[in-house]
Amino acid sequence: MSPMSRSGGRDPQGAGAARGAVEPDCSCSEAIAHLEAFLDHECSADLTERLAQHVATCDHCSRLADAETHLRALLRSRCAEQAPPELRARVLGRLSLMRMSSSVSVTTIDGVTRTTRTTSQSWRVERD
Repeated sequence: MSPMSRSGGRDPQGAGAARGAVEPDCSCSEAIAHLEAFLDHECSADLTERLAQHVATCDHCSRLADAETHLRALLRSRCAEQAPPELRARVLGRLSLMRMSSSVSVTTIDGVTRTTRTTSQSWRVERD
């Protein structure tokens, strides 16, 4: 079980609190509405605290959070394909290389100072 899993006892609708548990200031519908932001650590500190307290005491929301966490881990592991080394080397070898140079020259003629900035970019593209 994940750190968010706790046994507790609210029903899925948030109507009843666990025996001896303090009723968190968050309903199941609010927890479900903010579940993704909560798991992504995108909620305010106050909301995060209320959601964490709710998930810790509500079996239904705890199971939903665990399922979402498991699904995310599964997707991350399945989407982590890497190109074979020879393909990677070929692609990197063919990528364009950008070279940028910059120079500044200052010229003073008859007491007038003129500053010139020159920037050049060059691309080298290898083609078959």
